[in-house]
Amino acid sequence: MKVLMMHAGQGPQDYYRVSEPIRAIRAAGLGVEIEVRRGIETMVRPGDDGEVYAADARGADVVVLQLPKTVAMLQTIRVLQDQGVAVVVEMDDLLSAVPFGSVGHDALVRKGMARRAAECAREADLVTTTTPALLKEYATHGRGAVVPNAIPRRVAELPPAYERQADVVTIGWTGGVITHPYDLQVMGSGLQQALDATRGLSRFCIIGNGWEARTRLGLSDEPAVVPWMNDVDAYATAIGENLDIGIAPLRDDRFNTSKSWLKVLEYAARGVAAVRSPSPEYERLGLGRRARAPKDWARGLTSAVRDAERRREFAAKDRAVVFDRHLTEHTAQSWVDAWRRAADHRARSRRTSA
Repeated sequence: MKVLMMHAGQGPQDYYRVSEPIRAIRAAGLGVEIEVRRGIETMVRPGDDGEVYAADARGADVVVLQLPKTVAMLQTIRVLQDQGVAVVVEMDDLLSAVPFGSVGHDALVRKGMARRAAECAREADLVTTTTPALLKEYATHGRGAVVPNAIPRRVAELPPAYERQADVVTIGWTGGVITHPYDLQVMGSGLQQALDATRGLSRFCIIGNGWEARTRLGLSDEPAVVPWMNDVDAYATAIGENLDIGIAPLRDDRFNTSKSWLKVLEYAARGVAAVRSPSPEYERLGLGRRARAPKDWARGLTSAVRDAERRREFAAKDRAVVFDRHLTEHTAQSWVDAWRRAADHRARSRRTSA
């Protein structure tokens, strides 16, 4: 079987949903030929509508489209299927629920790209998602598979944060308010309470973009900032080199309840103790300490700063779980099984219509 994977050109998504799965599949020797491209070559009819009438699958049996969300991609799916090529749509976010205030809301929600993505998923031979909630949204036809996010072994094998001796314990968050405009606020005053209770022993750091974080958290001091890095291996390395405790606050909304467990998984893989919201996926993962109200965040963070031995114990235990069941080598077969299911569906569809 040959698979052609079209990635969306977005660093972390390509890393976790395209390049690293492919690396694991090839290492496992699962008998699949895989080609990766940024785009697919198509031919478009002249005129204002520009309808796609031909597409080059490059000899593939299955084409995987990451986050297709345009009319042209919907037309391309139909053209490929008419050629007998199975199409898999890969979705890792609930695009229709991107919150107002997020950088992508206007294009995705108001201008209809999320609606187009759902249409592409409905016409696909199979849909792959990161979570059961996304599968329910996008695979209403019943042809789907959850392939959860996983960590490359080489990242998990980096020196863990808990082996580092820290005179000042760094509490950290990875992200930016521009893409997560409401998440930090769920902690209320909890983070500042913890920083006050451990003054001189702790500090707060953001890996990403610190814009407006101080205001939204009501912090007395500006957080330290490690600028965002596009190289995901460098970013994962920085997590373990800069943070001792990672926070993963999520507002309770449709976008977040569908969201992958990736942030807490990254913390765990790098030996960083985590305090996190009780989102469905974080609960399903079972790593980190749960915090609901500001007092929970204050208590969890304060105790993690003060009790170094317990903090290391929690972090080491979570890291061991990653090695046991959440590496990319554990999900490699699931990707291949999904692609084979898509190919089988397309073959059956052709026989039925013949």
